Amino acid sequence: MKHTTNHILEFLEEWAPQSTKLEYDNVGLLVGDSRQEITRILVSLDVTSEVVEEAIASGADLIIAHHPLIFRKLSRVTPSDITGSLIYKLIKNDINLVAAHTNLDAAYGGVSFAMAERLGLKHLRFLKEVPRAAAPAPRPVAAAGNSGSENGGEHQQNDTAAGQPDAGFGVWGELPSTHDSEAFLALVRDKLESKGIRYCGSPKSVKRVAVCGGAGSFLMEEALRQHMDAFVTSDLKYHDFFTESPELLVVDAGHYESEVPMVETLNSRIRERYPEMDVISTSVNTNPVNYFF
Repeated sequence: MKHTTNHILEFLEEWAPQSTKLEYDNVGLLVGDSRQEITRILVSLDVTSEVVEEAIASGADLIIAHHPLIFRKLSRVTPSDITGSLIYKLIKNDINLVAAHTNLDAAYGGVSFAMAERLGLKHLRFLKEVPRAAAPAPRPVAAAGNSGSENGGEHQQNDTAAGQPDAGFGVWGELPSTHDSEAFLALVRDKLESKGIRYCGSPKSVKRVAVCGGAGSFLMEEALRQHMDAFVTSDLKYHDFFTESPELLVVDAGHYESEVPMVETLNSRIRERYPEMDVISTSVNTNPVNYFF
């Protein structure tokens, strides 16, 4: 069966509806034609020149990225402009671009879940539940020349586990065994492949852990309120480390490091939904941050 970008948009709408994105965000189809037939998908955290070149070389006709390429108002789409040059190259090579950003942050099984699973946390649940805005249930997006997905539009229910809320931010769970602070920091370093960790706090032991992929300082109070032993996120400012309790181990593991586990999760979920689809993960490390030791 032929698949189009519309099929992928349908899948993402069921899992991470655009109604759950934050107001400032820009998600969905950003470049291309939703009716275009798709034979290979490249999944990436970011869209850089190297990622676009990889898509061209691999024959991908769709890139799904977590971070939107188009955030601010564009003044031009030309090879002389950084963002414009990427859009120009995508269009010239018939490559569509879809972004799933804060809607994927808020989805059950989304970004923070992927991070928590990488750390080995068990019994996962949202740290902060977010009620979905009242809206009609999403309808399947019909592909050109087709009445819906290969499942006949049967997958219209939200992709949540039984008893779980539709959306939320951050995740918490428990480690299989209790760690001291140093052992837990080593676990974060190794599992997230972080080259530099900033932290504060000295709990007696670490068992209950909250995480938030990307910038999660807004969840600090919630982690404290729910008596977490540790909170792992990124992009913390200096004053964020002055916490109300020294018993909370606060860990900044890096933005890229905390979100990149989502690439393989997204890859796996698409292949699970469309087994015949050719889906690859980028081999490009798009982390713009370097460390000097």
